[in-house]
Amino acid sequence: MNFIKFPIVPVLSGFVIGVLTQNFFNLTINSILIGIIFSAIGFGISYFLNAKKKFQSHFFESFVLILSLTFGMFSTYLHREINSSTHFLNFLSEKNIVQGIVSEKLKSTVYYDKFILKTTSINEQNCSGKFIFYVPKKAKKVVEVGNKIKFFETPKLLQNSFNPHQFDYSKYLQNQNVFHEVKLKETDKLEVSANANFYHYINVIKSKLLKSYPIDSFKSDNYNLLMALLFGEKTELSKELSNSYTQAGIIHILAISGLHIALIYGIVLWLTKPLQRLKKGKVYIFLISLSVLWFYAVLAGFSASIVRAAVLFSIIAFAKILNRQSNIYNSLALSAMFLLLYNPNYLFDVGFQLSFAAVLSIVVFQPFVRKYSYSKYYIVRETKSLLLISLVAQIGVLPLTLYYFGQFPLLFLVANLIAIPLSSIILVVGLVLIPFNFLLPKVAVYLSLFVNMLIDWMNNFTAWIVQFETFIIKNIAFHEVLVVLLYVIIGCLIYFVYHPKVKNLSPILVAVLLFQMGYFFLNSNEKGNDEFVVFNVMKHNLFVETKNNSAVFYTDDIINSKQTIESYTRGKFVKNYRVEPVKNVFAFKKKILCIDSLGVYNSMQKPEVVVLTQSPKINLKRLIATIRPKEIIADGSNYKSYVKLWKVTCEQEKIPFHATAEKGFYRLN
Repeated sequence: MNFIKFPIVPVLSGFVIGVLTQNFFNLTINSILIGIIFSAIGFGISYFLNAKKKFQSHFFESFVLILSLTFGMFSTYLHREINSSTHFLNFLSEKNIVQGIVSEKLKSTVYYDKFILKTTSINEQNCSGKFIFYVPKKAKKVVEVGNKIKFFETPKLLQNSFNPHQFDYSKYLQNQNVFHEVKLKETDKLEVSANANFYHYINVIKSKLLKSYPIDSFKSDNYNLLMALLFGEKTELSKELSNSYTQAGIIHILAISGLHIALIYGIVLWLTKPLQRLKKGKVYIFLISLSVLWFYAVLAGFSASIVRAAVLFSIIAFAKILNRQSNIYNSLALSAMFLLLYNPNYLFDVGFQLSFAAVLSIVVFQPFVRKYSYSKYYIVRETKSLLLISLVAQIGVLPLTLYYFGQFPLLFLVANLIAIPLSSIILVVGLVLIPFNFLLPKVAVYLSLFVNMLIDWMNNFTAWIVQFETFIIKNIAFHEVLVVLLYVIIGCLIYFVYHPKVKNLSPILVAVLLFQMGYFFLNSNEKGNDEFVVFNVMKHNLFVETKNNSAVFYTDDIINSKQTIESYTRGKFVKNYRVEPVKNVFAFKKKILCIDSLGVYNSMQKPEVVVLTQSPKINLKRLIATIRPKEIIADGSNYKSYVKLWKVTCEQEKIPFHATAEKGFYRLN
């Protein structure tokens, strides 16, 4: 049978297309089943005809792609927990008794501790599903992973991003099958009890490992960074340190992935080398390797990046038993297939995308790396190899980095040259510390001081790199279309690496031209979209007036508005902007009156839109009767009690009311 060289790749391609199709179109289960039946029949017929050599294999390959596509849609539907008949949404009533198990702890906010709760029952009825769970810090309730929780509030649907072009946290959670949230008040009743379950035991083991390190031997930031590096425990990692590593282009070393698994796998192979003398030594080594890798993956939080690496090295370990050289493309495709079968939503995980893009880029550029890293001197050869691998990895993730983070560190090669070897040493010594922590605690103290010194070096080096702000290109405007077009350029570049002929430069030039045209079109399209926006921000106000790719932001809190401003300018391709204090009157196609905490306004003005901000003490009914606005807006800086009263008044007066805390930002085109 004449099939392509990498048989797993077309199956994976079809499956991925199916996941994307189901995600965007959300087809019914009946439609999907009909598609599976027809594609299965076509697959059977094409297989029979291909076996009889009556048709070329392309006919059969097409149905392989179509069948895997329908199974991708089917898998996506099944893994969307909200589609299940046992989902808690089907058991909710006006008053609810909710019980569940804490499965994961998230990074806390200023006022709340955050968790993922897996429901076990609603109103004494068994159910499934999970939601994000907020516990106020003032409640002083100790909640740990594995605890059984009971409360009396109703889960509410997650609200989408409330500001334009900003990271949509709700969408991110929905890709993890989290569609609802519960935000408890300090006075709400909450019952917390210990419970013996899988999450509890894993949390106990992980807590013992985390607490086994002599904390007094570490600086606070250094200890938190070590825990992030070893176990993926980033909940206590400071935002400043995380941003520093991001800007230096080395944040990937804090994401447990292939580097960690490769080192652990290498250590296991070295320790189990004597077993090779036994008759079934390879089998024993394989079982020990799998046990260690997957136990570590569970301890590290089972993130997409570490699961991908664990699956990949499991396949490589299995190939060693069979004495077969594992093809890297098939291994990558197979590991991706296993991951997506386990959870199709991994496809939308940023870590999953970056991880596979980096590894695939390293693999396809391998001839380039091998050719230009050769040297008879070991240190020179390894240095050149590390630099080239960092370069080709960055090429693979560049479109995604620009799209998700909007910045590009030009000194990433220098940063990786020091950070990767240093972090590898820290990782190995950190893992070696574990038995010493329990068996020889006095020796562990001295080793910890050494690790603390290494982390200090790495942090200081990162801070030194970041201080060269000129070499960090920030706030880059990028779009999904540009991501695709940039990958087309990279694809043409890869083809040229394998076929270095002058004529093969033409596709690269054409791809670059298409990218420029795409950027010009997107920029021109946004240039014609003039708008006035009232943002939804807490405790302060923020407005923007955009005309011809130039914007004027109005706010009284520049520091807290910075991130929102950057997201907006990046998403709108805004080239020039300035920030000014908030005005009382705006003229943008309609006359807009802004009433702040003073509650002062000119009754002779006849604005079409009134914006209420900073909780003004006004008689809204009298204001409506006096100036007769056509619409009233309340931004996120107002008290909730005021907003509720204003909403009732507007309903009585039959005037449209828009509360940004409820509906998100207000846009006037």
